[in-house]
Parts: sequence; structure tokens; C-alpha cells
Amino acid sequence: MLSVRSADAGDLPQLCDIEQRCFAHDRLSRRRMRFYLTATHAELLVAERDGVLLGYALLLLRRGTMLTRLYSIAVLPEARGQQVAQSLIAELEVRALSRGKRFMRLEVSEDNKGAIALYQRLGFTQFGMYNEYYEDKSDAIRMQKVLNFPSSTTEVDVYPWYQQTTEFTCGPASLMMAMAALDKNYVLSQEKELALWRRATTIFMTSGHGGCHPVGLALAAVDEGFSSEVWVNRAFPLFTDGVRTAHKKAIVEVVEQGFLDEAERKQIPVTISEWKMESVDSLLEEGAAVMCLISTYAFDKKKAPHWVTLTASDQRCFYIHDPDPEAFEGQAVEYQHIPVAREDFTRLVSYGRRKVRAIVIVRQA
Repeated sequence: MLSVRSADAGDLPQLCDIEQRCFAHDRLSRRRMRFYLTATHAELLVAERDGVLLGYALLLLRRGTMLTRLYSIAVLPEARGQQVAQSLIAELEVRALSRGKRFMRLEVSEDNKGAIALYQRLGFTQFGMYNEYYEDKSDAIRMQKVLNFPSSTTEVDVYPWYQQTTEFTCGPASLMMAMAALDKNYVLSQEKELALWRRATTIFMTSGHGGCHPVGLALAAVDEGFSSEVWVNRAFPLFTDGVRTAHKKAIVEVVEQGFLDEAERKQIPVTISEWKMESVDSLLEEGAAVMCLISTYAFDKKKAPHWVTLTASDQRCFYIHDPDPEAFEGQAVEYQHIPVAREDFTRLVSYGRRKVRAIVIVRQA
């Protein structure tokens, strides 16, 4: 039986032997290999059978980002074709996700057709090139894979997804996904998307078109025949800090107060408290649909307010549907059921200098 485990100091001689036998150039030195055995930003795995190492894989984790890099992988010639590389990479994916990372990248020589075919079978796609990357001056293909945990919930496989059709309608797109998850007959359309935006918009935001207010989205959900409530962790007003002129700020405050007055008349609960992640788990477990305001900084470093829909949670991650499939260094990445490590989720859902956290909860009426 093939087994995969973390490498330890006793594996160093065999690791160096594998390195020498598998690579003619660009080899890891014994010193570097020893360093990676204990480096906190690295995962060094070995595959063995009957106590004999057949290969290794080294993953480097980039601090402060969701990126990992498959820095090196080697399988002895006599062990190739026996699922060794696949087993090593599969375990690295699990470990990367357990540490809150969701992108795995690698470089492979454009001449290594066998390795390229393997990576493609495992779900990696090309997104760039490095010219004269290796010691022999050959070019390297850059490849990337978006990592996903198998979900323990059936809803994650069928949760409807909708792509926003404008740069400012993430709120309505997320709301439509939430309502369609509750009512399979709910029609997702651009006409509905724009109508919901008009109902929930704050008129202005930091610049350009206004985003959607959580209470405005709750009112829109009620208009559509659902029940709704709002949880926020800060006193109102929520979004005036980033509005750049006194005139626009005053208009946003008027709009917000109008939303609050109408919510009170319609008995829509608006709770101001430091809500907990465990409470979100409970909402999802009971079958409620949940929208969440996030900061996009973790994804694009722009710190923009953005609405997404939560599709599931488990012991490791929260999963989100993002209605705006962004380009990631020119390569489209996955935007459905994106796994966010639980320890990262609190930072993701904290927007602006006031660290506003807001969710909109939608249920069947």
C-alpha cells in the first residue's frame, strides 16, 4: 500500500537521493531540503511503500495571501505510473485548504509533456509563462488550480448561481441567488436584478454608483414575498465614512434613515450586535439563506464593499457564491462555493475603517 506522510529528518538521505536521480539541474541542495523539513511556511510530503520512499512533493505557502506554490515534486523512475504524484498532490491540496489557502500554482517546463498532461488531468490550467526560467534556459509554463474541499452538505452542489451584469449590482445578484435557493421557481433575470438594485441602493458610495444597503436588501426581499432580517455590528449610519463629499454623505444618511423607518413599519428585525460565526452556522443549518457584506481586499487588494451569498459551512470553511467572477492575473478563477478558511472569514467580512459586519437573512415567508 502506498502511504503519504510529512517528511522528517530521517528521510533526508533518501530525499537527496531522489533529487539527484530525478533532476539533472535545478536541484534542491541538502541544506535547503533540511530547511524545508521544519519551515513553517512549507509542507514537505513523502510517498512510501514498504518503508521505501518513492517520491516527494514540496508546497510553499505565501504568507498573507491565499496562494500556495507546488515548488518541487519528484517520483523515482521505477515508481512512475503508480499514482504517486497524484497522491502527493491530493494530500497537499487538503493541507493547503486546512491552512486557509485556495490557490495552488506551479511551474513546469514546456518540454515536459507528461507532467503537463498530468497537471491538466488534476485540474490545473495554464495562466502564464516564464521565459528562460530553468538553468538550461528552457521556458516554464505557469499553471494554477482553485482548491475546493468536498462539501458535507448537499445544498452546496445545487445552490443557484447568478452573474451580476453591472459593476454595482452585486447586492441584487446575491439576493436573487438567496431567494432562488429558497424557491426553485424564482426567476433570475437582469430585469429583476436592476429592479432590486433600485429598491436597495444607497444612491452614492465611495465613488460612482451606489451600492446596496443591508436594510434596503431586506426590504427588497420582503417585497418579493420572503421574510427577512438584518444583523449588523455597528450603529447607523454604516457607509458614510467613505463618501467623499458632505452633500453625498447627507443623501446617503437620508436614504438609510428611510430604509430604517420603513423596516420598522414592516416589522423587519434589524439587530445591532457583534454576531458570531457560530450563529451563521446555525442559520445555514436551519435552512435560511444568508447574504454577507465582505471587503474584496483578500481577493483583489482593492478594499471595495461587495455582497456575496453563503452557500454552506463545515468545520474548516465557509463557502461563498461570488456574483462577480474576477480575473486573477488574467486567468478567470472559480467563483462558486469558494472555500474561505474559518479563521480568515472574520477578516473577510469586516469592511472599512469601522470594521462593519453585516448580513441579510432571508427565509420563506
